[in-house]
Amino acid sequence: MDIARLLLLLLLLLVRGSSGEEDEVVCAGTACYTLHRAHLDWSSAQKRCHHNGGKLAPARSPAEAQQLQELLAAAGWPGPAWIGLSLSRGRCVQPQEPLRGFTWAAGEEAGNYSAWLSEPAVTCLSSRCVSLQLAGPSGNPGWAARPCRAPLPAFLCKFIFQGMCGPLPLAGPGRVTYDTPFGVRSPRLAAAPFGTLAEADCEGGEHLAFAVCKGPLEGGGFAWHPPGPLCPTTCAHRNGGCQHRCLEAPGEPPHCACHPGYALAPDMASCLPEDACHPNPCQGTCWTRPEGFECGCKAGYTLAPDGRHCLDVDECLAGPCQHECRNTAGSFVCLCRPGYQPTGPGGHYCRDEDECAQPGVCPQLCLNVPGSFHCACRPGYQRQPGSDACLDVDECLRDPCPGPCHNLPGGFECVCPPGFLLEEDGHGCHAAPTAGEEPAVVPNSTPQTTATPRTAGALHTTDILQTTDILQTTGAPWTAGTPQTLGIPIGATPPAPTAVGLVPSPEHSADGPRLLLYYILGSLVAILLLLAFALALLAYRKRAAKQEKRPAKSAADNYCWVPEQPESRGVGGERR
Repeated sequence: MDIARLLLLLLLLLVRGSSGEEDEVVCAGTACYTLHRAHLDWSSAQKRCHHNGGKLAPARSPAEAQQLQELLAAAGWPGPAWIGLSLSRGRCVQPQEPLRGFTWAAGEEAGNYSAWLSEPAVTCLSSRCVSLQLAGPSGNPGWAARPCRAPLPAFLCKFIFQGMCGPLPLAGPGRVTYDTPFGVRSPRLAAAPFGTLAEADCEGGEHLAFAVCKGPLEGGGFAWHPPGPLCPTTCAHRNGGCQHRCLEAPGEPPHCACHPGYALAPDMASCLPEDACHPNPCQGTCWTRPEGFECGCKAGYTLAPDGRHCLDVDECLAGPCQHECRNTAGSFVCLCRPGYQPTGPGGHYCRDEDECAQPGVCPQLCLNVPGSFHCACRPGYQRQPGSDACLDVDECLRDPCPGPCHNLPGGFECVCPPGFLLEEDGHGCHAAPTAGEEPAVVPNSTPQTTATPRTAGALHTTDILQTTDILQTTGAPWTAGTPQTLGIPIGATPPAPTAVGLVPSPEHSADGPRLLLYYILGSLVAILLLLAFALALLAYRKRAAKQEKRPAKSAADNYCWVPEQPESRGVGGERR
């Protein structure tokens, strides 16, 4: 077994090399920071860190900057040294940002921490990299931007590990050197990263002793293997390397022990409080305390009176939800009534869902109401029984026109006889005016109204207001699965349109054909009278023409017969 262990340690030495860099290193938590003295530009320094499994060190927080400050102070190096902050070519300096547009290497988050010694020159054409140096009497670290290709005498690297081991305990006098996984040898490490090889040179010993930081262990943490303490001698020297008690027995090397309430750690030198939580006596979380243990419960549960078990908390008793609350194990769920959607942080509130915003919900009109919606038909249509479809109403069946009527989708159209024009309301007719004449309204025609005619398919505000009483929800107040459709049932006589609707009254509609008949008969009588008058005038003129064409009278016709008087005749005869 000892031969196999020795071969393993020799193999580790061969892999790591025997010429590890004598550089300064600081380890804490799960990270180690190293200072390397070598004249390199920024890109070469980054490659050197990456070759050893790390990256140029960032300083994203005051705590991380403090680690780098301690590292420089321990090495006695005031700087400058490259860190992992740079500005690539083509990117511009942003004076308003904490990092001034620079970014950390390997995708580190930017953060708001910065420590500029002087403002970097504004540029967009050349790359710039940042160095760290101690400045001022206090020795606080500060940043300075400089060309990336200019070499600096040092650079800082960061390495991340799963865990750390404490310093290797020694039972007797000796010297420990730590050979880290990233190739740095140091005799001073407050914490050694996982995989570190510790070399113990005991005084008076013929051979070196070795230990490796291994883990994670079954109970958690990391420890040296083989466990110490190394360089055994007597308990008189440094308490045998033990934290609490050092025990000696004749013929046996000294060994360590712990005070009551504590147990020996895996390194066989230090002591830890006894784990009262193993096995876990709590239903929830268990914390070790000097006097024993303490139980706790996760969110949504409360500790039972026995101090060990956990009870579910009914969060719904506090009314966190607007509508309904359902308690679950360790939590709760808010529910919204049908027709509502959850909103707000955690979905505790509910807002009305506008079903009408979704296309194709209703064939024609949709009215959104809290928690539901209703379907309706436009004027001139009525709902088909058993569905949401809207059927056209044939208004011409009510004889709304004085003459022919043409049914249209959602309306109708009146047709006037030749020589007449349609009224503005679209339902009456009047004679076309001639030059110098006022328009004459056809007798018994529908009087003109002042309302504006409606176009088919358009829903006016007055229609919605008139149907408000019909659009009331008659079902369950929170049911939105089946939309309710409004319309005029088939078989029921639609209400007769008034002046607002621009449709004649029923009495007027019934006299329409009779008025048209009277109009036609009156026209025929007038035509017959005109024909009779024309014939009489023609006969009179013909008779007058015949009288003018009678034969001419003779000379004797110009005389009149008188009693016979000879004396007169003689005288007359002699005159001739």
